Amino acid sequence: MTETRYPIIDSLSYLPTEEVVLNLVTTLPPQMARYLKDVFGPRVAPLIGMSAEELYRLKVTLSQQELAEELRPKLKPLSMSMDDFIAQMDMMGVEKAVIFNLDEETPSRLKGLPNDYYADIVKRYPERFVGIAGIDPLKGLDAYREVRRCRDLGLRGIAVRPFMFGIPPTHPRMYPLYAACADMDMVIWFHLSVNYSTLTMEVERPIYIDVVAQDFPTLKIIAGHGGWPWVEEMMAVAWRNPNVYIDFVSYLPRYLAMPGSGWEPLLRYGNTVLQDRILFGSTWLFMGASIKELADEVMKLPLKEDVKHKWLYQNALRLFGEA
Repeated sequence: MTETRYPIIDSLSYLPTEEVVLNLVTTLPPQMARYLKDVFGPRVAPLIGMSAEELYRLKVTLSQQELAEELRPKLKPLSMSMDDFIAQMDMMGVEKAVIFNLDEETPSRLKGLPNDYYADIVKRYPERFVGIAGIDPLKGLDAYREVRRCRDLGLRGIAVRPFMFGIPPTHPRMYPLYAACADMDMVIWFHLSVNYSTLTMEVERPIYIDVVAQDFPTLKIIAGHGGWPWVEEMMAVAWRNPNVYIDFVSYLPRYLAMPGSGWEPLLRYGNTVLQDRILFGSTWLFMGASIKELADEVMKLPLKEDVKHKWLYQNALRLFGEA
């Protein structure tokens, strides 16, 4: 078995605290309830003593408060303390993790944990975590102010899932957020891939990022989930825009080498001209595997040895200003 021999920076990681685990389920937008039945639910539900169908039914029938009361004791097996998580990171060779929040209150009508929660974790463990804030672009001026406030709190970027808001990255509501991020050297992470919600995925085509990257050449952009199924388009956008990075989080790395999977362009260009801009992220909590197990799968990919080190560590180190 080929195991990771390099230190790891997890460029997109869940926190497994009780507050976060409960928040992830109770504030999952109703438009995304299917994830609990067909996507992550089959991996998670058995761990809390129920079926994915049962978890889904609770989500669609109970209020946010009722769901929290029902699931709080059941979700404890999925959570751990910060001390235990850091000890686990040490055992796995994970030097640092990028933790992230999402704010989709306007379309979902559900209010989740504040960005302050993540800022407090970063403040308590500055050597182990980088924080990314959740921003709801439909909040207008308040969203712009929240970006600037979060930078003052010590967070290093923002995260947006365009499909949840029904607007592409080129929408005018996004541009003040880009200006703020570029001005304060903050990263922006986009969900750019298929989704299994009731909402369109067209707004997440990588070509929209091309326009943004050209308009804001100093803005650091992470194209989350590799742009699948538009992987060739994603490669073209990244090749011509040096401020665009790509992760493949929430996909098992071994699938990248599966013939016919559509990931072939990422392996080809990520091993050559784009080798300095591919990031490893785990979103491990719902993947049925640990950060290290996912990193070990990267080590088995048909990549040059130094490229594996870049994907797992060096590229994230450079992007987040640590080198």
